[in-house]
Amino acid sequence: MIKDLKKIYRSNGIETVALNGVNLKIKRGEMLAIVGPSGSGKSTLLNMLGALDKPTEGSVVIDGVDISKIDDNRRADFRNKKIGFVFQSYNLINRLKVVDNVELPLMLLEVPQETRRSLALSMLREVGLDSKSFKKPTQLSGGEQQRVAVARALVTQPSIILADEPTGNLDSKSGAVVVSLLRELARKGNTVIVVTHNMEVARAADRIIYIRDGKIEKEEVVSMVQVEKT
Repeated sequence: MIKDLKKIYRSNGIETVALNGVNLKIKRGEMLAIVGPSGSGKSTLLNMLGALDKPTEGSVVIDGVDISKIDDNRRADFRNKKIGFVFQSYNLINRLKVVDNVELPLMLLEVPQETRRSLALSMLREVGLDSKSFKKPTQLSGGEQQRVAVARALVTQPSIILADEPTGNLDSKSGAVVVSLLRELARKGNTVIVVTHNMEVARAADRIIYIRDGKIEKEEVVSMVQVEKT
């Protein structure tokens, strides 16, 4: 739950209001899309939900924990255990094999090597890439690389998936595969939050939040008929 959330950036005596009194409730297992023009505050909001930044005012409560009030170490631990991130640019390490990229979050959690490898391979199987496990990211298509990024986000079994423009670098076919995968994660009980400019992607969600000038302008509940067709 987000309550009265404000984020103000200050630089050289100049204040920039990125979020200005946002209130939002997100249900467990919901797929939520956040849309809005560039500079509207949607990526800042995603950073707050992902415990990557602290608000200037207000609170962000996830599973009963106000992550805006805990210290940096606890916030990092919460983020590593509860939240998986999928970015537009994939953020894969090209010198590592695909399976090694997927293992990285488990290394941060100090999971033993044998267990890491087993979990990573299993997750790559889930996203249909088990045959590409020992290739380098540069040997994969853009859509395949994004699915590797999804596998990496999921390997720690987080309850929340945050995706920032996950189809922005993909063609329509590859993008549809990634959206379908995110949709399936929500069906399985994960909470999926997607920031996007693409309304086709947004309409795959259960609900769309429109944000402008740091405020929620309106919200739209997407019909189940539309969701199932996406």
